[in-house]
Amino acid sequence: MEFLTALTLGAILFVALVLIYLLQKVSQLSVLLKGEEILQRLENQRGELGANLRSLDERLHSITTEVGGVKEVTGQLRDFQASLKSQKLRGNVGEMVLEDLLHQVLPSGAYETQFTFKGGRRVDALLKTRQGTIPVDSKFPIEAFQRFAAAAEAEREGAWRELVRGVKKQMEETAQYILPGEGTVPFALMYIPYEPIFQEIVADGELIRFGLEKKVFFTSPQTFMVTLQSILLGLQREKFASQAVEILQMLHSVSRDASDFEILLKRSAAQLTDSKSNMDRLLSSFSTLLAKLESLKDIDAKPKS
Repeated sequence: MEFLTALTLGAILFVALVLIYLLQKVSQLSVLLKGEEILQRLENQRGELGANLRSLDERLHSITTEVGGVKEVTGQLRDFQASLKSQKLRGNVGEMVLEDLLHQVLPSGAYETQFTFKGGRRVDALLKTRQGTIPVDSKFPIEAFQRFAAAAEAEREGAWRELVRGVKKQMEETAQYILPGEGTVPFALMYIPYEPIFQEIVADGELIRFGLEKKVFFTSPQTFMVTLQSILLGLQREKFASQAVEILQMLHSVSRDASDFEILLKRSAAQLTDSKSNMDRLLSSFSTLLAKLESLKDIDAKPKS
């Protein structure tokens, strides 16, 4: 990058010097030549050369600015790469990426970050499901992976064995968060925030078998999204099942109320039937009484002999 920049600047400087030299020659020729037409033509050419020189100067300034920007970005990248050499900062980067994924997919009540167990162990994230909580630990074995990627052919096997040992150690650390006595499921997730490392790890049968033995399963930014979507689907099903139970309980309650209402209605109907019968008897008795009263009127109305 620096060599190409220097070469470009050198070429531009050379062209600028040539243009300056040509301008000087034009000035000398304009003194020697007397013809007005030729002088005018030379003057026009000098103006064009001057404009080209100014354009080159502007371009040179632009390139210098761009080179400065590239150097600044390159310096920032170097600083970032140097900062990743810190194991603590690498862990923080992995944790931030993990928390961002959780925030994007799951509702806030479905997980906790930086959860501390009773024994004092702190896990990066804890996913809440009906079957129990799922511990998720972020690991970033980048140094061992970089040594493996940069190793010569003769050294790659040894570098790979070193990477495998480092990953196994991190898997054992992740397995410590499997605590069924504190409500976790009988497995844990090891989150690897760098896809190339994840791809190398899951392609190794030895690490997969070791993970099954320790009940630790690997995830990456891509596969973790699938895992979270599955958990979210499970949570939605649990919510639907819970709502279905509530609905069934309400239906049972309504059924009982309807049964009680039916009994009360039958009693009321029976009482109404009895009341109607009594009313009919009362009306019949009242009619009989009226008839007798009418008979009494007829008796009172007859003349005495």
